[in-house]
Amino acid sequence: MEIAEIIKSLSILTVLEHYHLKPNRNKMVCCPFHDDKNPSMQVYAETNTVFCFSGNCKMNGKKIDAIQFIQDKENISKHEAIKKAQSMIKQSIQPIQAKPIIQTENLTEIFSKLKQSLYSSSKARAYAESRNIYNVKLEA
Repeated sequence: MEIAEIIKSLSILTVLEHYHLKPNRNKMVCCPFHDDKNPSMQVYAETNTVFCFSGNCKMNGKKIDAIQFIQDKENISKHEAIKKAQSMIKQSIQPIQAKPIIQTENLTEIFSKLKQSLYSSSKARAYAESRNIYNVKLEA
């Protein structure tokens, strides 16, 4: 796999998640390359890069892609970082186990029980009436 393909296939968000870094609502994280108490690293998901704005950081002024992030975070060679990135791609592609589909009979049974609960609760009946849900609609 070519480096360009790896960078295209491996999201910077996946890399950050691997290192337990979660962007805040402003798409910022605490930079792992210096002592950072307030998030100073901006995450650019569109370009798959991060950028640290702290003057105290050795990475300041550098646009960092996924491979570079791995290399600097783990203090490993470019070759080792590429191998690690490839393994992250393989891990993120693992098939997701499908959840079993609820059978129609089960849904009918659940609806029947919920309908009985409605009739036995005065609050539920009052709510249904306030929402203009009539018994006729519930019978369908």
